Amino acid sequence: MTNQGPADDRVDSTDDLDRAFGPDTASIATASTGQRLRRGTVITLSFVAAGVVIAVVLSTIVGSIQTGVGGVFPRPQAALDRFRTAATEIAGVRGVRDEETTHESLAAYRVSAVVDAAPGLSHGQQVDITRALSAAAADADGNGVVVSAEVRFDTMVIGVTTDAEVTRQRLEVARSVAGIGGVVAVRCDWATDAPSDDAAAQRIEVVTAATDVALAAITDVAQRATHDVFPDAGVSARQPS
Repeated sequence: MTNQGPADDRVDSTDDLDRAFGPDTASIATASTGQRLRRGTVITLSFVAAGVVIAVVLSTIVGSIQTGVGGVFPRPQAALDRFRTAATEIAGVRGVRDEETTHESLAAYRVSAVVDAAPGLSHGQQVDITRALSAAAADADGNGVVVSAEVRFDTMVIGVTTDAEVTRQRLEVARSVAGIGGVVAVRCDWATDAPSDDAAAQRIEVVTAATDVALAAITDVAQRATHDVFPDAGVSARQPS
């Protein structure tokens, strides 16, 4: 007959301290090499999985900001598409081309396009087109996207922004300058990198073959016509290309 003590006085054969010093010094059972390897592998895989999840989430967030999600983040291509669709439906517009997107910051874009108008339009038709293009830009503008365009009427190039009144004024200034003898083409838009409706930020570029005294006279008249509408706007002249 074998005598056995209380159950908690028994020696745990799987514990190093228990084997060496008795049950009162029992510790956690020593893991085998295989168990340690398996635990290490599980921990490593857990960290790797967590890292992958974090990377995917961050990539999704950044990608959403760059390409646009719903109505929250900028959607530059969608803005261009809306503007193009609206512009091509305007009477007197032949096409929209040379679309451009400028990424200014993480959540800010500028988009622009060139609008070709039919030749020989009347003054009233030109006014109607600029007004409609300005409205189309305003409809496509927003959520971190600024929309602008330039419309080409025969020998005039007019900058179009969401401000219909300033856009109309650009047209009127260009028409006045285009009527000066010796002027073969006119551009009226903004001198800044980004579209601006500030009077001082506007510019007129006169294309003329005149030189010397004739050029000075043309420039002087163009400046007076421009500054009547846009005080302090820049006026320059160049030879035809």
